[in-house]
Amino acid sequence: MENLHCLTIENKRKISATFVKEVVAFSDKEIKVRLTDGAILQAFGDNLKITAFDENSGNFIAIGNIVSVKYGASGKSLLKKVFK
Repeated sequence: MENLHCLTIENKRKISATFVKEVVAFSDKEIKVRLTDGAILQAFGDNLKITAFDENSGNFIAIGNIVSVKYGASGKSLLKKVFK
């Protein structure tokens, strides 16, 4: 069964996600995480801080002034997916 993840943004001050595999990069301006399905989630803003991340459960929480969020596929091209 495929893992269905959940993404929640509360009042542009808190972002939480499930099925997070790893934190790829972070600063006070940007946080980038990889989900278990390979998708990338990026949050942009000011004073961003990771307040919780459990590798075992995949639960992730960050706070700060969230300006925008980018959510997308793993970055693999369609040709790479077709010709595994």
